[in-house]
Amino acid sequence: MTTIADSSAFKNSDRVLPQHQAALTLLQGRLSAPDIERLAWLDLACGRGQIIVALDRNLSPQARAKVKYWAYDLNQEFARETRKTADRLGFESFEILVGDLSDFDKILPIGVQFDFITLTNTIHEIEPARLATLLVNCLGRLTQSGSLFIYDMEKIKPPELGAVPWTRDDIRQILLRMLDSLGASSYRPEVGLWNHSSCNGWNVQLERQHLNISGDVVTARIGDAVRETGDEIVKLLRKRLETCRASLESLTMCGAETAAEQEDKERLLFEFWSVSRSLGRST
Repeated sequence: MTTIADSSAFKNSDRVLPQHQAALTLLQGRLSAPDIERLAWLDLACGRGQIIVALDRNLSPQARAKVKYWAYDLNQEFARETRKTADRLGFESFEILVGDLSDFDKILPIGVQFDFITLTNTIHEIEPARLATLLVNCLGRLTQSGSLFIYDMEKIKPPELGAVPWTRDDIRQILLRMLDSLGASSYRPEVGLWNHSSCNGWNVQLERQHLNISGDVVTARIGDAVRETGDEIVKLLRKRLETCRASLESLTMCGAETAAEQEDKERLLFEFWSVSRSLGRST
């Protein structure tokens, strides 16, 4: 994943973002099961550790002691901040790794699997050409009862140059193509849409057990799944580019009269560049 200069990582010890609250609620439920002695959690694109910054208020010491926490991020400084926070939480163990997000499967030790993987506020920063590989490898790293929680925004405000935010309908189409290519056509996870004060967000939770296929089958189909999912992503990008071009053509002819239209023009210009750039790297 190429670094996007406009992107930033939020951190506030007095505030838990809704997406992190949702993820931690799922984590609470898993740790509350009486047969769970330990739980391996991979926090992909951990940023500055915002998701765990208030964990001492959300999980008891006994629950935290069951967690084998793995954090992964591109930014060395963010990783150091996450390490400092993790060090005081009393996890059974923790590992902090640094590297390109799309390469996480190559950097993590072979054979390590996770009961819970979180990927929040990050999909828009991932190069579309690498998104399919990331999603498929996340599924491949889940235990048989593991789950993957993803959350991101439909629009970035203010826009980030180079970012490609996906809509709820886009991400659903991408995920269904991935599941079909893996041989899990009967699994149709719901993708939620949430209204926030400044933007809309979407979330999805993928449960490994609902694929109803073995780990060996997933491994054997990874190549086809990445290729077919990537084809779907390119198709969506081409459609978005045409829609964006048509909207900009209309604004060129008619102009932006209101503040909302001016804001939309700025967003479309950012999107035109980001999508054009992504298609150039995908073909």
